[in-house]
Parts: sequence; C-alpha cells; structure tokens
Amino acid sequence: MNSLRVADVSVIIVNYNGAEVLAEAIDSVLALEPSPLELIVLDNGSTDQSPAIIDRYSRNDARVRPIMAGENLGVAGGRNLGASYADGQALAFLDADGRATETWLASAVNCLNRFPRAGAVAPLVLTEGGQTINGAGSFLDPNGHGRDRLWGEPLIQHQEEIAGWAGQSVDYPMGCGMVIRVAGLEEIWPLDDRLPKWHDDTELGIRIRRMGYETIFWPESVVLHIGGHSDPASHYERHWLGEEARLRLLIKYYAWTRVLANVASLWMHGISGRRTRPEVYGEVLEVFGRVRRHLDDVLTIRQEWQRMRKG
Repeated sequence: MNSLRVADVSVIIVNYNGAEVLAEAIDSVLALEPSPLELIVLDNGSTDQSPAIIDRYSRNDARVRPIMAGENLGVAGGRNLGASYADGQALAFLDADGRATETWLASAVNCLNRFPRAGAVAPLVLTEGGQTINGAGSFLDPNGHGRDRLWGEPLIQHQEEIAGWAGQSVDYPMGCGMVIRVAGLEEIWPLDDRLPKWHDDTELGIRIRRMGYETIFWPESVVLHIGGHSDPASHYERHWLGEEARLRLLIKYYAWTRVLANVASLWMHGISGRRTRPEVYGEVLEVFGRVRRHLDDVLTIRQEWQRMRKG
C-alpha cells in the first residue's frame, strides 16, 4: 500500500446557513502546511450569506471547489455529494463550525500510513478554544447510543490519559474532523441520506468495521469545534431527531431482538412520560411514523449490509 501524503487528501466542508462561522473554517484549512489536494465546500441550500462567502473564496483560491446543492440534503446527503466530487485518496471532513489545527491533517495521514487497516482516523476534538474535550474517541452501546469519550471534561486533567489511548480502536469517528481512507472502502458510500441529522458518523464506523477495517483514535490529530450552530433550538426536537436516527441505525445494523426491545422501551417511555409531559406519547408516535414512512429504504440498506457482512 503506497504511503499517503497530505497532498492526497480532499477536505470537505458541508455547510447550511453557517455564514457566521464558515469563513474561519475555510481559513483554517487553507492555512494548513502542507496543503491538502483540495477543499470542497458544499452548500446545502443556505438562505444566509454562505453562498457569497463560498463564491468569494473560490474566486480567490483555486484549491476551493464550490458545490451548490440547491437544497438541504442533510448532513449525510451533503457528505455523500461532497465525497462523489472528491479526487483525493482520503476524505477529511470538517464541519462549518470546526477549525483545523496545524496538526490535524498531517497527523491523521501519518496514522493512516502507520496502521494499514485503519479505515478512518478519529481525531481529538476540542471545544471552548481548546480547553474542553468534545470527544476523545467515540463508542456505541448495545442499544445504538453514541458516546463521545470525556465529553465536557477539561483537557488539562486528561492529557496523559488521552496520550495513552493513541492507536486504540474505537467504534466510530466524530463527524467533525474524521479522516477516511478511500481505497478499499469505496462501498461504504453512499450513506443513508434520510438520516435526520445525527448518526452519519456512527454509520460510517459500523460500515468501516464490516469492511474489515478499524477506526483509530489518534490524539495528535486535533480539531476545534464550536458546535451546535445548526442544531434545533428546542431540546425536545434535538432529542427526538436523535432517537429517530438511532432507530434507523438499529434497524439497519442490529439484531431484530435488539430492535424490537428498543421499540418497546421507547413506546413504554411515551406511555409513562405522559404523567409529567402529556405530549411525550404523541412525540414518540411521531418518531415511529417517520421511521415507518421510509421503512422500505431502511430494510433495503439492512439487506445490503447483511450480505456485505457475510461476504
């Protein structure tokens, strides 16, 4: 396997109404030395000043490739489209509210070269100006809940511990900052573009593992993440979008016994929750309805990846 270089990497930013943060994300990538092959900035039908910002950068720097989706394809759909345009041998994803540090890409490429079975690199993701941990490797529990290790913890208290985890296999890479090998993993694309917002990165982790590769945590690769600029304002809306994505994930990749147990648990949560919030039961039914509406698509993905696993 030939060694990768930073110059072989396509960086992809998927943006939706991120005008307040997008320019800093782009600047952080363009400042990298050595420079990546290209920076694809995909706009998901923004209604703010994002298209003008992207146009300005693309006219001033040939490395910036603008892609205007014309509609909101969602995070997974945007990643799919960006990946389809990329010419690199590795794909590095940075959120519009992310910031590349000088070590991010070069260290991730070193990790891919050091570990031939590394399908993806999970960087150390920091927030609050690099003082707080957003994620130091991510894991899935048996019910499909994702957990970003040490989320919200002060970095200064865990630096030695984190360094000791270098090279550790984790379940999936956090979407902001993940770097994915192309060769040998062509079949992980496209992602489920009906995912409402989250779990595109967990889906990548599952598929990478089923293809016989690993996701490696590499703390020398660091990105900064502001986070939440495009999240729904309502806590309840965020929660139910996450539950919808988790149910889709369970149906696609988990045993049917696990799927049914979680459906029953969620239904019981809706019933018992009515005592304190009467609308909870209706919200649970709405989630079930949205998943059921596209159940044929979800089952098709399940069948495809069951065959992939057997192969």
